[in-house]
Amino acid sequence: MTTLLVSCLSKAFGSQPVLTGIDLEVPEGSLTAVLGPSGSGKTTLLRVVAGFERADRGTVTVGGTPVDDGHRFVPSEQRGIGYVPQEGSLFPHLTVEANVAFGVRRHPRGWRRLTAPSQRGPAGRPGASVGALLDMVGLAGLGGRYPHQLSGGQQQRVALARALARGPSLVLLDEPFSSLDASLRASVRADVQGVLRDRGTTAVLVTHDQDEALSIADQVAVVRGGRVGQCGTPQQLYDHPSTPELARFLGDANLVTGTVVGDRVDTPFGVLPLRAAPGTPPPAAGLVTALVRPEQLRVETGAGPGMPALVLRREFHGHDTLVTVEPAVGPAGERGNGRADPVSIRADGDLVLPVRAPVRVTATGSVLVWPTGS
Repeated sequence: MTTLLVSCLSKAFGSQPVLTGIDLEVPEGSLTAVLGPSGSGKTTLLRVVAGFERADRGTVTVGGTPVDDGHRFVPSEQRGIGYVPQEGSLFPHLTVEANVAFGVRRHPRGWRRLTAPSQRGPAGRPGASVGALLDMVGLAGLGGRYPHQLSGGQQQRVALARALARGPSLVLLDEPFSSLDASLRASVRADVQGVLRDRGTTAVLVTHDQDEALSIADQVAVVRGGRVGQCGTPQQLYDHPSTPELARFLGDANLVTGTVVGDRVDTPFGVLPLRAAPGTPPPAAGLVTALVRPEQLRVETGAGPGMPALVLRREFHGHDTLVTVEPAVGPAGERGNGRADPVSIRADGDLVLPVRAPVRVTATGSVLVWPTGS
């Protein structure tokens, strides 16, 4: 196992800066997701760590050894890092067995393979057999097939086995599930997560999928504009995003205007307790922007407390229903046309409400706030 440390890392292509001072620490044995929109620098960061690109400034340290610090540059093949690209990049003319074995040991006939089964060691470490690796990733008995004879999920498992074949100290995964359909993506990423955890492998996963990052990572680093905007556990980031922009990026978010009075905040949905971010002083009294997640909201019909609204649409997802309403009165973030922003509510899957039905919306739990205009 090993720790990855990236300090003040910068990288530009010509006059276009991509990384502008990234700091990131990946603890040994953990899975860290690097989350960000397209063009934020995620893949460039991974390529610099892998040694496919040289940093302009800053340092990359793997297992306590600098591999790129402006003076020393360790070639990619000497870093002990496994790399799983987005599309798997398997060799179409080689069998599954030969793809996994490629790059480990030079064979007299020109391709590379692992040791024979009689010489096998622990799966995923030097000396492991191809069979042991394929069994580890759930592909036992498929070593003789070619990539075109496999499903997309099976191809990604082969790519993972190949990355683990040398017993790397660190594995980098560059959006390896993005080309898979939704149901297959969930099962394959669960399998990959299980393999990495079983081996205690330090791993970095690049993704633009918030659900993916929050569901499988031990730590999430949000990259925006070439920097890490916030890093922490999935729960920390979801509950305590550092800015309203990050709150929206890390899941569905209702950002409404509220008024702080003591340790509570008056919102369009009622008066709710304040949730303070760890290590930050309580906000001063006055106008704020409050974060209310859709799952905190309740939609009711008939008279009673809460924000009056009209149903705009209902999206049924089976396990739940996303209801979007338009506030009938009260500013939930006024827009230029004088109407309030729509509000999203995550309700039970069997909730049925007709469009334009009058409802009222209340909230439960505490809310995080920022000064208005932040």
